[in-house]
Amino acid sequence: MSEPVALRLTAEDLAALARSRPAAPALAVLRRGQVSRRLLLLKGLADAARRTVPEAWARDAAAGWELCVRAYAADPRAFEGVLLHPFAGVWLSRCLRALHGTGPGADLAVDLARLGTFGHAAALRAGLRPALSLPVRDGTLWLPTLGVVRLSGGANSVRLDGWTVSWANRTVSLQESHHEDRGEHPREDRGVHPREDRRERPFVPRRLVVPPSAPTAPRLSITVEDTDPYRNVYGFPVQPRQSPARLAAWQSVVERTWELLSELMPERAADCAFLWSALVPLRPAPRGRGRSSSSREAYGALAAAPQRDPLLLAETVLHETGHLALGSLTDLVDLTDPYDRTLHRVGWRPDPRPLGGVLTGTHAHIGLLDFWSRAAHTLGGAQARLAEQRLRLCGTQAAEALRVLRRNRAALTSWGACFVEHMTEEAEAYGFRVDRRPVHPAGQPVHPSGQAVHPSGQAGLRGLTPFRVVRTAAEDAPPSGAARVRPPPPRSTRSA
Repeated sequence: MSEPVALRLTAEDLAALARSRPAAPALAVLRRGQVSRRLLLLKGLADAARRTVPEAWARDAAAGWELCVRAYAADPRAFEGVLLHPFAGVWLSRCLRALHGTGPGADLAVDLARLGTFGHAAALRAGLRPALSLPVRDGTLWLPTLGVVRLSGGANSVRLDGWTVSWANRTVSLQESHHEDRGEHPREDRGVHPREDRRERPFVPRRLVVPPSAPTAPRLSITVEDTDPYRNVYGFPVQPRQSPARLAAWQSVVERTWELLSELMPERAADCAFLWSALVPLRPAPRGRGRSSSSREAYGALAAAPQRDPLLLAETVLHETGHLALGSLTDLVDLTDPYDRTLHRVGWRPDPRPLGGVLTGTHAHIGLLDFWSRAAHTLGGAQARLAEQRLRLCGTQAAEALRVLRRNRAALTSWGACFVEHMTEEAEAYGFRVDRRPVHPAGQPVHPSGQAVHPSGQAGLRGLTPFRVVRTAAEDAPPSGAARVRPPPPRSTRSA
């Protein structure tokens, strides 16, 4: 659908990503990588469906593919906006796994037919007036970025004509979501067809918008995804459509969280605003404990249970957007050997983790050190004490996990080894010493005498172009952060 494009990250970009201080150009490259990846997935879906289920393709999906082609030609940027809908990635991956026989195929007919509604939404966003008819598969009309329509009444087919959806003797309008996206506030009856049943109006995406609290602070605008049929990918139960009261509660805590983040770390807040586009409300954990998650397939979305404390929600936002940034990087390059099957213990999980999971969790912990350090120095009372405790916990667990990664260097690619080196320097800059003893080629740490210790038994390295590793003054850091009474002073939010 487009010409090949080269994506380039410099050594400085990689170092900044490893330290959770990404520059805007690097984040733009990662987003472009997500667009390219999803274009390839979309083309792969079309090719696989034509080959493996030609009848279903012709009946349910071919018209949607043609709308995609027309929309991309009319307005590539608008098309990419729909393509980057977080759960379009989940839909594409699910379709491809079913078509290739590597995932469940029970819902393939439903998923494949949604290429039609995806193409229709993209065409509308591109300024076209598409029209198509589709069979009704599961009673849910999925129109990414526009909303969800529940098709009651036992209809066998649905007609989409521009912004109007018709089935049986019912008609609804999608126009309201378009006005809301443009910042307009339509009257209650705007865009409603005379025959429309108000109980069957589209579930229009609602947005949480937080204006800048200072001239240098970023603006935040996120969609509350509480109806998307592909949002249940986090391993925790999701909440249904949010009531006005719950939506108001989210707006309040997000505003206070964003004010706190913008005050403590304005540049990290800007990174979060770039990476975070959607919020999926989760059901609270037992005893009201917080929970959060992100998915590599759902770039841009953050899932979280309701949280009243803006300090803890800020931790969640930084943690999960760190996962989003790293996931988009590992969609482009391998940081660990994909054939390695070893498992390792970490301080933040009860179950042993693959080496890629160790690296992912370590990176998220590294990304919280500056935040908790700044919070401990800026806030007071119980919040400062909590920040000190969280800093010590994150730093200690990160240092222990970095030892695991360094002792299993043979299962890191050259990009991954460089990434771990920069994470090590960041941890040590905050006083959390990491074991830097040389490592035996088999993956075992070696004493200066040459005697190997701590066997690891790792798989071989799949190398990539190496980066030059730049050492810093972190070697002079104190031996351990665990015994520190007060955290170190906050560092700059950017590093070379």
